Amino acid sequence: MAQKRSGKNDKRSVVNLAQKATGKKTASPKSKKRSGNTRTIIIAILITVILVMLVFLVVGGIKVYQTIVSPRDKVEDIEPVSHVKTPKEQQDKVAYYVLGLLGEEVTDPAETLSVICWDKQNNTVNILQLPQDTYLGESGRWAVKRIADVWGNPKPIDWCSTCRRPALPEEIQDGKHTACNPNTVITKQTGSSSEDLCGVFNDLLGLPVDGYFLFQQQSLVKLVNLLGGIDVNLESPMTVDDITYKKGVQTLDGNAALYYAVKRGRGINADIARLVKERKVFIALFRRLAVLSEERLTNDFIGPLMNGSTPLKTDFLRQNIVKLIGSMSKLEPASMTAYIMPGRTGSKGGKTYYSAHKASLLELLNQSFMPYGDKLTEADLLVSELGSGNAMKTHKQVLSEVAVPQSGAVITTTTTTKAG
Repeated sequence: MAQKRSGKNDKRSVVNLAQKATGKKTASPKSKKRSGNTRTIIIAILITVILVMLVFLVVGGIKVYQTIVSPRDKVEDIEPVSHVKTPKEQQDKVAYYVLGLLGEEVTDPAETLSVICWDKQNNTVNILQLPQDTYLGESGRWAVKRIADVWGNPKPIDWCSTCRRPALPEEIQDGKHTACNPNTVITKQTGSSSEDLCGVFNDLLGLPVDGYFLFQQQSLVKLVNLLGGIDVNLESPMTVDDITYKKGVQTLDGNAALYYAVKRGRGINADIARLVKERKVFIALFRRLAVLSEERLTNDFIGPLMNGSTPLKTDFLRQNIVKLIGSMSKLEPASMTAYIMPGRTGSKGGKTYYSAHKASLLELLNQSFMPYGDKLTEADLLVSELGSGNAMKTHKQVLSEVAVPQSGAVITTTTTTKAG
């Protein structure tokens, strides 16, 4: 019995010595089971992570592939291909800007469209106003026939979904883009309002366009209110929002300024009379802005205007708008002259339009809107004339004739401005 106990003790001693020699302990059955479960869990987690990564890579790869090669059903905000700007060698001498007031909705006719020629060397400005019914002709360059409808109805473009760009007419054959992939069918996508509008001044008038500034109606209201109103010399009394403004110099709030700018009678002659009257609104607005510091323009006026729900539509950054106002701030109303585009009425397709009078227009452009560089020729103007006879009056007017001191203020905002 003693020997058996001694054998067992000897065996246990041998095992203990072996464990000590290796530094390990013999795992119990329970320890082995726990270790196996942990290993299984870790393996499962690793497999799950690998599968998730594979799915991510596959889905991401598909998305990238679709983005690169698959066609889109809808293309929005396509950047304009190009429009003609002032040549570099003349940019320190002259600049051209489109200024306008849009309709109540984006597809409504624009109320006002003008081109401004700023002669930087002589610090003078000439403004050419185009009536709403200005005729664009039958060239197919635009999707519409009159200038007021261009912004809200951009011409659809031929789009290649393979190379993802507009296709040129010479690249299209049998409705397919031969310059890219002869199997790619050309689709129609929404065009660019800004390119089409700038193209009117490029092609119809032969003038460059260095930028555009288009007021949405509520952006005009907002800016006038931020400025504390504008002073305008009214020809007759008017009532807006239950406020009656008497004849003579009155300080208008934003709604009254908008009403005054868009109110007109029927017909082309009434529209021209409105454009002449509207000059008072924009010279008053300019004079209020011109006296402000860069800091105030940025923080109190242009900043809030561009941050709102109805910002000024422009291709200028807000800091560049502020710099432009500052650079033009020394302009005086006596150095600004406005014209209505010379033209006459005519009919086409049962509708009456205002058609440019080519010879008179060419003479005016070369005299007042081309201070530097080569003069325009008839071939530079994409004008389709209607009607007959002489051109109507241009209503030439130096804006000092309608400018009044900007000293009034209305309670529309905590920020008011008094300008001289």
